[in-house]
Amino acid sequence: MLLTWQRPLQQNRVGAHLIYFDLLYLLAAVLLTPYFIWRRLVKRKRSAPWHSKLGYVTERAAGVPRVWIHAVSVGEAAAAETLVKVLRQSRPGLEVVVSTTTTTGQEVALKRYGQDLVFYYPLDLSWAVRRALERVKPALLVLMESEVWPNMSAEAARRGIPVVVVNGRVTERAARRYKRFWFLVGPSFRRVQRWLVQSEEYAARLRGLGVDAQRIEVAGNLKYDAIDTTLDPDARADLRAKLGIAPDALVLVGGSTHPSEETELLSAYKQLREGPCPALRLILVPRHPERTPAVEAEVIAAGFPCQRLSALGTSGTQSASVLLVDTVGELKGMYQAADVAFVGGSLIPHGGQNVMEPCGLGVPVVHGPHMHNFNEAMEVLRSCNGSVEVARGGLAAALERLCRDQAGAQAMAGRAREAFLSRQGAARRAVEYLLRMKDE
Repeated sequence: MLLTWQRPLQQNRVGAHLIYFDLLYLLAAVLLTPYFIWRRLVKRKRSAPWHSKLGYVTERAAGVPRVWIHAVSVGEAAAAETLVKVLRQSRPGLEVVVSTTTTTGQEVALKRYGQDLVFYYPLDLSWAVRRALERVKPALLVLMESEVWPNMSAEAARRGIPVVVVNGRVTERAARRYKRFWFLVGPSFRRVQRWLVQSEEYAARLRGLGVDAQRIEVAGNLKYDAIDTTLDPDARADLRAKLGIAPDALVLVGGSTHPSEETELLSAYKQLREGPCPALRLILVPRHPERTPAVEAEVIAAGFPCQRLSALGTSGTQSASVLLVDTVGELKGMYQAADVAFVGGSLIPHGGQNVMEPCGLGVPVVHGPHMHNFNEAMEVLRSCNGSVEVARGGLAAALERLCRDQAGAQAMAGRAREAFLSRQGAARRAVEYLLRMKDE
């Protein structure tokens, strides 16, 4: 008996030419080996266990209706949480498993979904994805955003496993790249049964690439659903007490900061402490925790005592003016303790980090001009005047205005929160479609 969504096994040879992708991947691996060694030894970047990447994941029971959701990294793993929750509520007995590509994404997924249901996505080698599918035995494969790989999509099609992209997005830059190599990626895109995309902008780009319009549906952005909009004054007070922050102190959080942004933030912080906000506290959350030693050295060089979050429990109530978060998955909690937040990745041409998270919690937000990774969210914020954009050198002045005018800052934060609240519901719409698929 077939499992819920699964279709009969395809006897035709799906993508027999995919041996060429294996050869390309292996060639790329040989050429990039020196870089990976340097990255591991010099940059001390962690990597996923090789046995997992080669498809040796936990063997799962047959005969169980199961959905495999792939979330590449931290943002996708967090965005998938509401989808997983609604799926489980709508279909009791359904097993939902989650894979990630990055180690940081894996850590977030483990915290949210549990060790038994989380694993690493295999490399797109034909034999690795075949082994992974044999062990996971999914009835449906859900890919977050646009992570469509040739061998995985072909092997899923051969096994009759529908592939659906949820929270789909195709940036202008990505569309140009796909179009240039459409002879390679086109077949993979055509194997996707349905694209549930975030906006009409992304739907138009997919149609422009040649994806069948009947397979595209605008369902909204799951990241809005993943926004925590719970305002709990008691929980906020307890958290601040645990962090050693006085009830009347103002707290500035630098979230997901990148190199050089800490320098800018520390300079602004110094001006504020020496001027209008002497009791201001700073919580720094670097985007990549492995940069902790370098950021800590920079904080100390700027003249501030620095306390690592991981050492907080062993050293008692912290008294340092800068708290440095050196563990993964803590940012949302730090935003709950904030009075104002700076969102990193935005003073440099990185494209910005998740601006919706602090906005959902009613925190006034400052960011730089480079927020193109969150174009839709920025359109929402601009439409309601819900955040403050600054260029390099303007951070201190913007933060001072928000700290001095608390009423105005809270009014701005309230507009942003309400705007994002009104856009929730993508998870429900996606699940409604996935459940309808059973009858198609």
